[in-house]
Amino acid sequence: MLDQSAVGRVFHALGVHDAFVAKSESMGEYVARDGSGRLLTSSPMPTSVGRYGHLGLIPRSDLLDMLSSTLGDVDVRSGVSVDTLTQTPDQVDIGLDDGARETFDLVVGADGIHSRVRDLLFGRIPDRDTGWGCYVWWADRGLVAGQETTERWGAGSFLGTYPCREKVCVILGAPLDVLEPDRPEGRTDRLGALLRPYGVPVGDFLADLPGDAETLFLWRMADVRAPQWVQGRVALVGDAAAAFLPTAGIGASMALESAAVLADELSRTDTAYVSNALDLYERRRRTRVEAAQTQSRRLARLMFIRSPTLARLRDRALKLASIEQMVGPLIKDLREPI
Repeated sequence: MLDQSAVGRVFHALGVHDAFVAKSESMGEYVARDGSGRLLTSSPMPTSVGRYGHLGLIPRSDLLDMLSSTLGDVDVRSGVSVDTLTQTPDQVDIGLDDGARETFDLVVGADGIHSRVRDLLFGRIPDRDTGWGCYVWWADRGLVAGQETTERWGAGSFLGTYPCREKVCVILGAPLDVLEPDRPEGRTDRLGALLRPYGVPVGDFLADLPGDAETLFLWRMADVRAPQWVQGRVALVGDAAAAFLPTAGIGASMALESAAVLADELSRTDTAYVSNALDLYERRRRTRVEAAQTQSRRLARLMFIRSPTLARLRDRALKLASIEQMVGPLIKDLREPI
């Protein structure tokens, strides 16, 4: 899901901002509860956020469809990935895993947290693993009232419900030694045991789980930070450069901002000076992106707690925090140029 207003500037430039507003669900209210379902804080989103753009939640599939509509006659090939990469001062030669070979003026690696392009440039960089994971699935929209985003923070588990226009994204997190690899046998019993302490209607939450022939997605909570983003005529963008934990809900926004800055720098050069344009792109983006990634890591330390004592301390602090304080880092980001 994308849930940041930070990319409104990018969407305006692409001509898809109205489509984003139409397809997304406004984030109207934030609610936090403890591990037993007791209310910790509840507040409408501050009006100060709205002055910077639309804050809404949109499924990733809708986001991709929306962005794809801007491609025109761009050559898009699916189901292939980079196998080899060599470059000279003038070009980059790519070998694809289907046996094809291509030559380009530059290559942009936007191939995710397990980026093959990054591996070819800098070698294998270990993930920074939190030891936690999340199961993610879609549930009926009636599960959530209005535009209420609710996060329930327990000791040793986490439950979030994020409404979109026609459905609700459910994210259920716990340490990986609790979230064993998914299998259909006993799935509802295992998930029900994690949901029950929160006091939610377990049957409603689990009613739309994937069928026995499908696997429930287990999202390992890990990130990665590339040692550098650019080498010669090759650049990294998005999760390939700095992958995000979902705790701040800002990873996709940072990736789209970076893509916009990269396009801006490339529009100011020609093939002879591509390397310089890529260096300028990294200089413009790296500090902002890594600061946001660090913020996501800090939030993870607050959310991914197993100790009941530490969880109680966190909950007390959350009760005292205003919504303005909670969204303070977001406001700070929105005030900065990209």
